[in-house]
Amino acid sequence: MTDRTASMRRLLVRLAKGAQLHRAGGAFLLSGRRGPKAAIPAELVELLVTERLVAETADGIAITADGEHWLAGDASLALEARLVTDEGGREHYVVVNTAESPLSLLRRHGVISATAYDAGEKLRRDYTIGQLTPRMGVDYSAPVGSHAFRPDLTETVVAARQRFNHALRAAGPGLSDVLFDVCCYLMRLEECEQNHNWPRGSARVVLGLALERLAEHYGMTAPSQARTRSWRRED
Repeated sequence: MTDRTASMRRLLVRLAKGAQLHRAGGAFLLSGRRGPKAAIPAELVELLVTERLVAETADGIAITADGEHWLAGDASLALEARLVTDEGGREHYVVVNTAESPLSLLRRHGVISATAYDAGEKLRRDYTIGQLTPRMGVDYSAPVGSHAFRPDLTETVVAARQRFNHALRAAGPGLSDVLFDVCCYLMRLEECEQNHNWPRGSARVVLGLALERLAEHYGMTAPSQARTRSWRRED
């Protein structure tokens, strides 16, 4: 367990036991029945809100049902905080649910290569940093001077969204759909096929092509000799 993951767990335990978490300038203050108030970094709260483990309410920040399930050891919520570096060289923490990531499962079973996995995770990273995941109660993209968690967050979010959009455009029609479904929405291949009315077993082939195109876009592989390959569902 990383230090940041341990910090997430400690905060959730305090909230589950009735501690109160409120805004205090650019950070948050945690108060309980015993002991002095403790300052909580805004970035930590941001991670928890993004993953819907806590939510902002009229009374402050409260633990959600998902947060309680994670503390209880729910196998479907194997969350881990990872430190990543964006294109500008700045470091950010993102939360990855290793239990539900289809890419992790496919990599472990040798269905996709390490390069393909890294490309898919890079796309998901920008999806997360770009705050494109569902949010509950907190507007991270608010202008500077509002109640945004960090004054430089807007610039970071915009840059991540631009990289994300460029990557999907580089993948092209059809391939970008499966990249979004599997890498970002964490949809299983079987679900992806049902969602698009694709033949059984086809999602694995399409995802392989999409990850290959994505890795090429990121400069992880040499330009493909079969650049004209694409996938389109026949109407």
